[in-house]
Amino acid sequence: MLSFPKSVSRSKILVVTERYWPEGSGGELATHLVMDMLRSKFEVTVITGTANPTRAPGVEYVYEPLLTKREKPILWLNTLRLIETDRFRRQLSESDIVYIPRFAFPIIPYAKKAGKKVVVHLHDYIPISYTAVILAPYEEHRHRIALDDIGMECAKGFRYCVGARALWWLTKLAKKMVSQADKVICVSKRQAEIIADQIPELESKIEVIYNPIPLHLLNLEHRKELDGMPTFLYVGGDSYVKGFYVLLQTLNMLDRIGIKANIIFANKYSSISLEILNKMKEKLKNVNLQIAGRIKYSELLRLHQKAQALIFPSMWEETFGYSVIEALFLNTIPICSKAGALCEILAETPATTYMFTPGDAKQLANKIVDFLAVSESSIKKIASMIRIRVTERLSSKSPEILIPQIMRG
Repeated sequence: MLSFPKSVSRSKILVVTERYWPEGSGGELATHLVMDMLRSKFEVTVITGTANPTRAPGVEYVYEPLLTKREKPILWLNTLRLIETDRFRRQLSESDIVYIPRFAFPIIPYAKKAGKKVVVHLHDYIPISYTAVILAPYEEHRHRIALDDIGMECAKGFRYCVGARALWWLTKLAKKMVSQADKVICVSKRQAEIIADQIPELESKIEVIYNPIPLHLLNLEHRKELDGMPTFLYVGGDSYVKGFYVLLQTLNMLDRIGIKANIIFANKYSSISLEILNKMKEKLKNVNLQIAGRIKYSELLRLHQKAQALIFPSMWEETFGYSVIEALFLNTIPICSKAGALCEILAETPATTYMFTPGDAKQLANKIVDFLAVSESSIKKIASMIRIRVTERLSSKSPEILIPQIMRG
């Protein structure tokens, strides 16, 4: 009599995230790439407030209107409402593991009471900072994180200032909820060090796993189409923490010493910021500004073809820095600040030559001048060396192997 092996049922992962790629930025992209990895080993269901997510084959996506509000107090209240619904309780009961890659932290204690394993994937500093940002260097800001948060929010306007002062306690609540997770994934050693320093009880639960490298970057043959004029790309928008105002100071310095170059500004800019950029465009005699604004990804790739370097003057402890990773795989040299994981990921590569102190506009100007003195053939060799070394480093903590291990362990 023939006997057939019984089919082995796969563990079920329930993912709860208010945003999902193509919404958001590096964290959301990483979540999508992780889902693409997990789908071959687990049954995956994603509950999200993004109406039209980029879908990984074989993953079930459930649109949840309660997760559409992104302000943390409203999101958390709505998450508590979601927990009370029959549809969520049914999905939770059918799952083995709950995966939280963004801010839906109220799910954690409820899932633990239901006997589920909980994995939190941190892409920022939300358990210790109201703004999810830690200014660099951390050692100078570790005792004033709350004050920094209020200062950054007040700079946005009165409404944000009032919110930060009234809701400072949310960070303590986030810390308490995240501490109940079984595992906490950090995306760099630097991020893990800072989180563990602020929440010592998490140290034994933290696993450092670098974000996945998008396959299209690994497989892309990206050729430059340079036109002779040095061209630099900036993708941070008008964000203070991405170094927008530091870059403006730098451009004024470069213009005064007669440096001729094109600077392309991509991402979102407010009407006030656009007015500042247009006035600078008229004023500057040597540096030419091109305002691309918010563009499609295909257009961003085209801009990289024109650019020799990416200017990345970040002011905060970057947890990973997808924009820099993307640039180096597109043969665009990163000229970036010594902020967070950037030092870690770019260590022992020629890119360190062009790194500068966060917030130091004069240093940035000097690094750009140094870069302009390098020949085009040397730039190609430097780009190749950086890409090879960084690929090796990121592969050493492969999420494709380590994240499934954490889920099963």
